[in-house]
Amino acid sequence: MINKCPFCNLDKDRVIFENIHSYAILDIYPVTKGHTLIIPKRHIFKLEDLNDEEVTDIFETFKKVKNGIENFLNAMGFNFGLNLGEVSGQSIEHIHFHLIPRYREDKNFPDGGIRKVAMKLTEFNLKDLKSKWIENRLNDEEIKKLKELIVNL
Repeated sequence: MINKCPFCNLDKDRVIFENIHSYAILDIYPVTKGHTLIIPKRHIFKLEDLNDEEVTDIFETFKKVKNGIENFLNAMGFNFGLNLGEVSGQSIEHIHFHLIPRYREDKNFPDGGIRKVAMKLTEFNLKDLKSKWIENRLNDEEIKKLKELIVNL
């Protein structure tokens, strides 16, 4: 339901970049520092409901935000993807893409790429995960600088 969708009723102060059909926000449960969500403005649940203009816009947003994070946080690589369906981990019924910066010092640096990340999903401790989310959040000053950098790229 759109009126209960957290992405359709988002506090605009959370937006770090806005494009015509999409916007980007920092994930409130970041896997790594700079973990960002790229979200279409139109309430969409299924990937195939995105039109070509929206897909192009999302990838433009991805490139702009990726370059900003790379420059600001010195990310060495990125994972980019989405969870489709409840069994994949999708918890919000509004399609969104995860842009996850990767750093050499990542605890479980994924030598096997996304396959290895997926295989490690069952090997976490909730207490450790919550402390990681807090540790990986950018502070207000960092968010302000990142927004400025992205807009000026």
